[in-house]
Amino acid sequence: MSNYPVVLANLESGVLVIGGGEVAARKVDGLLAAGAGVTVISPQFCPALEGLAAQERITVLRRAYQPGDLAGARLAIACTDDPQVNQAVYQEAQEHNILINSVDNPAHCTFYVPAVVRRGPVIIAIGTGGASPALAARLRKDIAAAVGPEYGRLAVLLAEYRPWMQAHVPQAAWRKALCQELVDTLLPLLREGQEVAARQEAEAILRRVVEG
Repeated sequence: MSNYPVVLANLESGVLVIGGGEVAARKVDGLLAAGAGVTVISPQFCPALEGLAAQERITVLRRAYQPGDLAGARLAIACTDDPQVNQAVYQEAQEHNILINSVDNPAHCTFYVPAVVRRGPVIIAIGTGGASPALAARLRKDIAAAVGPEYGRLAVLLAEYRPWMQAHVPQAAWRKALCQELVDTLLPLLREGQEVAARQEAEAILRRVVEG
């Protein structure tokens, strides 16, 4: 069965993690990196989650999962050490069409959590469809070594110039060519840390477009 990769946005609320161990902490870290508002339900919490709770970065419910806890949720992750609890969370999620990931149980997942490389607004997600987290981790390491922070800085610059290009270059094909020129020109400069020179080159390219 093939999977359809997506990037979820606007997760400021409605995200539940059931479980309070180290696996839950890793899942919470990834969610927080995406700006999610996370509620964690568990009778006990590992030190990492206790720290996040003390900083008020997560909401915690210090009790076992109860049927009905997923009411209003958009996304849930079940990662307790009790298969029966994880099964109950999965069943409730299915009944209410809530996205669910049951850790280490691909058959009870409607989404998988990929290995991720982040470079500013650039997100590279690596998934194996639940087949091998170890392979995903290796690919993440290789990609992280190849894709440096300059890609994030380039994305920020291109986002800054995008409204100008949409206003002054109405033809989609021309905008595409212009963006490619900016990428080819700016990336080597940003890789060398020459951000001022990169901005100057970008502005020179855009002036050339206006001047014809």
